[in-house]
Order: sequence, then C-alpha cells, then structure tokens
Amino acid sequence: MYSPKKLGLKIKEARERRAKRSGRPFSQKMLAFKIGETSKWVQSLEKGQFYPEWDALELIADTCGVTIEFLTGEDFKNELEYEEAIKGGQVARTIDQEELYL
Repeated sequence: MYSPKKLGLKIKEARERRAKRSGRPFSQKMLAFKIGETSKWVQSLEKGQFYPEWDALELIADTCGVTIEFLTGEDFKNELEYEEAIKGGQVARTIDQEELYL
C-alpha cells in the first residue's frame, strides 16, 4: 500500500489522465462534485494528508477511469483488506531470527 502522499499523487495522476482522455480539463473541483466531496477535501487528499474511505476510493477510481490497484498499488478484494492496510495491519513478510544476525 502506498503512503498517503504517494496515494495522493496517484489520484492526481488519475484525474489528469481523465482530462487527457477527454481533451478537457478535469479539476479538483470537478472531481469533488462527481464524488460528493468538497474541493478542499480533494486538495487535501492529493496532498497526501489522509487515506480516503473505501467508498470514496471506489468512486474516485470509477470517475477517473482507473482501477483501485492503479491508485493503491495493490489488488484489494474488499473494504476490509483496504482498512487493514491503511491501519498498518498488513505485514509484507516476517523476518526469521536467523536473518537478524546475517
């Protein structure tokens, strides 16, 4: 899972991709309107100040025409997996005691 900062950059990239595909600007204000949030909320999100809730993330992905995987860097199957990741609950791998002394 990306850091909130990296996630914010990916959301901005997704918004810019939508603008490029359509040939028209797609501002933070426009994204905010489409997903039912404020432009200040989108601005804070793109600055990496927080992780959005799962429902908001799905709306952003759908609105921008990208996948959740594109935004997060992981293939989450559901909201619970996502919530665990943003709480730091997922472990990439464990280190054996022997590895500590190599």
